[in-house]
Amino acid sequence: MEEVPYHLLCCIVSLVIGGFLGLTYSYKRYLKPYVERCIDRWALLSAILGGVLFSLPLPYGINYPLSLFLLGVPFGMRPGYGRIELITGVSIAILGYLIRGLIGR
Repeated sequence: MEEVPYHLLCCIVSLVIGGFLGLTYSYKRYLKPYVERCIDRWALLSAILGGVLFSLPLPYGINYPLSLFLLGVPFGMRPGYGRIELITGVSIAILGYLIRGLIGR
């Protein structure tokens, strides 16, 4: 039997918890089912911090569960909310990952 990658399990659990937190936050904050051109400050801050934290090398690999938790907040928001915030955070994470890979060579 192969060893279970507990680090990935921790990342998935933190993403799910962040998604649930984002869903409860968005249902409490917004009463309308869908609003155009509305950017939530807290979700944007969470996504930016998650994207930046993804590319920082922290000890024990703690950066991946924390960044996925923070990216899970806009990911889990109710439909129609959190799109722009999530795209911003994931873009920052991808750019940081690519830059870190190019510098590490």
